[in-house]
Amino acid sequence: MKKALKITGKVLLWIFWIVVGLVIISAVTHNILKPMEKNKYKIGQTINVEGKNMQTYVTGSGEKTIVLLSGLGTASPIIDFMPLAERLSEDYKVVILEYFGYGFSDTTKEERSNDNIVNEIRSALKELEIDGPYILMPHSISGVYAMYYAINYPNEVEAIIGIDESIPNQTKINKDSNMSPYLTLLNTFGIIRDITYLLPSADDGMNKNSYYSAEQVKINKMATAWNSVNVSVINEFNMVNANTKELYDMKYPNDLPVLAFLAKNSVDEDKEWIPLHEEVISNSVIQKIETLYGEHYLHWTNADNIAQMTKEFITTYLK
Repeated sequence: MKKALKITGKVLLWIFWIVVGLVIISAVTHNILKPMEKNKYKIGQTINVEGKNMQTYVTGSGEKTIVLLSGLGTASPIIDFMPLAERLSEDYKVVILEYFGYGFSDTTKEERSNDNIVNEIRSALKELEIDGPYILMPHSISGVYAMYYAINYPNEVEAIIGIDESIPNQTKINKDSNMSPYLTLLNTFGIIRDITYLLPSADDGMNKNSYYSAEQVKINKMATAWNSVNVSVINEFNMVNANTKELYDMKYPNDLPVLAFLAKNSVDEDKEWIPLHEEVISNSVIQKIETLYGEHYLHWTNADNIAQMTKEFITTYLK
């Protein structure tokens, strides 16, 4: 019996050290590959914002400027928005900003408050020497930042066109649970990279309509390994309740044209989704809601519709 226990103990000890060794190899490999991949596949223009590198992408040359703002945790907003940006750029100047912790941008430990994020957006646009007013096009949580921007800097925002965007009062109904800061270890040790590459056939529906090239899909996969559960994303996730609460019961400014593209999937899953978006409307003459068939990342499958309806809305309601 004692001999059997001794052998079992040795086996468990060997297993432990093998696991430790694999984790060390994973961490070293990940942290060597990450900067190399970012440098090799970098897209767009790197600018300095608050002393850190932020990645941006600018296309088109129209008189009006559309600023695309990503959803929470989007691996690479530049890749994510690329098909939509290409279509919008036929008529407008289009800017994609990758928040800190996203895509090719640096991470930050600065508080992910409405005020900090909006000021980073404003600083980035100033650094790019692109003057407003801007048409903000937020996806998901960026709807909250866009509303904060429009309320606090009304002269800089001439319209908001949301893509299944978040609304402040949604956390009155369902508050988000905080994520543990220790989840960043999954990123530090390269565990997310391991999972991503061990499941190569996993499909999140991004390329259902073949909008993205094989190269773009590849970069998005790498960006998932770089950025999932990093310190900036977790801090932003844990600020959702505070950021939405800051704008509870607010409405859009009465003179601000707004178009909300809501995903049919979101509407079907949440009976409050349309009422929540109706609550923030202050002027139904220029503030509209459109439901499109698709899931939360509507631009993955509806880039053509969104671009065409955006053009019609801008032509109708903006001078």
